Amino acid sequence: MERCYIFKDGIQQASTATRESALELIREYQKLETHPILRAEFSIITGEEEFIPYLPQRKPPKRTCGMER
Repeated sequence: MERCYIFKDGIQQASTATRESALELIREYQKLETHPILRAEFSIITGEEEFIPYLPQRKPPKRTCGMER
């Protein structure tokens, strides 16, 4: 699934399904800016989202107490 990731000053803020919705969200963030000199820098990175499952964990062999080899 392709996603658009929104970054504000290099920190991820959100992700959206389309570029258009990412632009709308950035415009909303920009409306919240209070000082014209301290404006944040926004960027969009579009990429493929992939979920990586955990590998099955092996259980350590059971040790019996008091047993000598």
